[in-house]
Amino acid sequence: MTAVLSSKLASLLVSFFLLIMSVSAVAEIRLTQEESRWLEQHGASVTVGVAIVPPYLSNSVNGNQVEGLSMDYLKLIEQALGSEFKYRVFDDFASLVAAARDRSVDIVFAITKTEKRSEYLNFTPVYSHVGNKIFTQKGRFKRATMSDFAGKRFALPRETALIEYVQNNYPDVQLVQVRNLQEAFSLLAAGLVDGVGASASAGYLYSVKEGIDNISIVGRIGLDYDVAFASRNDRPLLGQLLDKAMVSLTETQKQVIEERWLSPEDSQRIDTQTVFQWLMIVGFALTVVLLLIVVLWNRSLKREVTHRKEIQKEVSFLAYHDELTGAYNRQFMAETLAEYTRLPCTETQATCVILLGLDNFSLINEFYGQKIGDFVLRRTSERLQGRLDGASVLARNGGDEFTVLLRHDANHTSLSHFADRLIAEISLPIVSGDQSFSLTASAGISIQKHELDDPLRLLEQADLALHEAKKKNTGSYLFYASEMSDRLHENQQLVVALAEALSSDLFYLEYQPQVALCSGEVIGFEALARWQHPTLGNIPPDRFIALAEQEGLIVTLGDRVLQLACQQGCEWLEQGIEFQRLAVNVSVKQFVESDFASKVLNVLEQSGFPAEKLELEITESVFLGDLTLAKETMQKLTQQGVCFSIDDFGTGFSSLLYLKDLPVLKLKLDQGFIRGITQDNSSLQIVKASLQMGQALNMDVIVEGVETCDEYQMLLAMRCGHAQGYLFGRPMKPDLITAPRLRQISASVGAIVPASVI
Repeated sequence: MTAVLSSKLASLLVSFFLLIMSVSAVAEIRLTQEESRWLEQHGASVTVGVAIVPPYLSNSVNGNQVEGLSMDYLKLIEQALGSEFKYRVFDDFASLVAAARDRSVDIVFAITKTEKRSEYLNFTPVYSHVGNKIFTQKGRFKRATMSDFAGKRFALPRETALIEYVQNNYPDVQLVQVRNLQEAFSLLAAGLVDGVGASASAGYLYSVKEGIDNISIVGRIGLDYDVAFASRNDRPLLGQLLDKAMVSLTETQKQVIEERWLSPEDSQRIDTQTVFQWLMIVGFALTVVLLLIVVLWNRSLKREVTHRKEIQKEVSFLAYHDELTGAYNRQFMAETLAEYTRLPCTETQATCVILLGLDNFSLINEFYGQKIGDFVLRRTSERLQGRLDGASVLARNGGDEFTVLLRHDANHTSLSHFADRLIAEISLPIVSGDQSFSLTASAGISIQKHELDDPLRLLEQADLALHEAKKKNTGSYLFYASEMSDRLHENQQLVVALAEALSSDLFYLEYQPQVALCSGEVIGFEALARWQHPTLGNIPPDRFIALAEQEGLIVTLGDRVLQLACQQGCEWLEQGIEFQRLAVNVSVKQFVESDFASKVLNVLEQSGFPAEKLELEITESVFLGDLTLAKETMQKLTQQGVCFSIDDFGTGFSSLLYLKDLPVLKLKLDQGFIRGITQDNSSLQIVKASLQMGQALNMDVIVEGVETCDEYQMLLAMRCGHAQGYLFGRPMKPDLITAPRLRQISASVGAIVPASVI
């Protein structure tokens, strides 16, 4: 026993030493002047809310002292920012979430992002994952899902993400909301509830260690915790600081923390001394029936040992296997990858990684349900395993991705044939009952060419190649190339620069005139976002807008454009520049926010810009979601005078249903149709039909991309009302838009001789 304790103490000291060393190596982060000022003024008063969530996220030590995986991350964040937070410890997680909602704490530790919480919190990248299981009394279920608890009592701690998940997806389950998991397992042991949702480690802590032995795991809840930090969304700079601090953490630092808190232990030991003492007491007290007691105890012990071995076997299996498919998990893949990458690399034998991602797999879950989705994943895993030899390793990374690790010929042609066979295997139909599913898959391939300091780098390279394949070569594969890492690094730098630019003069708007074709009068402008990078120059809008979409900055970007446009429109009106409408593009993610209408009205009120002069351009994809919510949002704004137009009409989900039922006043034809009307009869007919439809529905139609006199004359002959394009004026900075300049544009349009009506 002393040797074991000494070994564990030594291991703990080594982990602690590594943690100290990693903390000293925190990467420098670059803060903007605004962020630095905010941190200097408010950093010492930032309050972190912490709850006791054992066994490893957080544990109470003495009094108000807390330690754990999350606390180690917070210490690294403090050092990265050069600041010390104040900590407030709550008795339970529900109290912590309530405090976050009331904004009495600034940062929430160890929290999972949900739709409701996003209304008052901003979330950092995920730093840990916790799988949630279903616990019941032994014998109730052999295997179960949440659907099996319809009409039954199921205990969950208050204010957790699991509460929201079960309420949204399993409304027939009778939820029993408790203060903490200890109370939940006590109710389950007493038979007062039918099930409990918790992680496997928490279940062990509150059942086996508490002497409750009539509990077993029977399945997965269906929602695993993606653990992150969160901050008040009314302090966006605090959220930016947390994000930068998290990005600055190295993989070594994260690994040290995980090894300190997540190392597996032999939790199924039998205290033989206690058993012997119990035998002596029973034998002494019941000498008359000693033989019977020994026989009964021996049988009970055998059952207990068998049960504990089964639990230990299950825990060991889950440590290295994916519970759903039975394939190896990411942990096993990481350890095996480290072994493979230490082997010599030659032309005939090299370590290779093939990362396979199912294309559009989310549609199966959406249309057929999670059970069918899980079945498809299991069959896919079985098929892939059947294609591999004994030396190859198949692992499921999570979601719809599978990793194949193998030693193979480094020749691209040979490896390409193997990847083709795997993709073809996935594409074979999968039959479930009377339903058949056909999938496609894309793959990213990486090959070890030299010794690696970090074996996981090979997996990261395959992930980059898969990402590129899904964008450029869906249904096939791409090999990793160094240019992919360069693009990723460049994109990461651009993301940081874009976030900074949105609060500076580097991000600005230009305005393109819109004219009435019959008179040449400038009737309005379209606001167009521009970004002047300090070293790269002008970044094309299609690039930084796509980057903003990908990195979750599109709402911030859209809000900034709306704010700048309304301010500029108000300045023009004060200068005596008259116009009918100022058009601002709105992204789908921006439009579907629950407070979008209130946000627009607030901007109008703060800027003083008249609502009746604001035109919001939305795309047809907005109506693929909740049509009722879209209609309510539009009605709130149109009641105040705001106008809506459909941008890029004809290129997306075109339907007369929403044109008939929704308050849309204008259609904007995509420039791709206009550029072909002088030579392509199909484009000409599309434009004619769109104009006729707009006129029939009493809507204005504006075309974009008019560049030649021939296009202008044809549009005028077709009785098109409004247009914009280089023929009338390129996008201009606001100081170039003056009354004389607008008169000049009108005169130049009037000088174009119209053709006869077609």
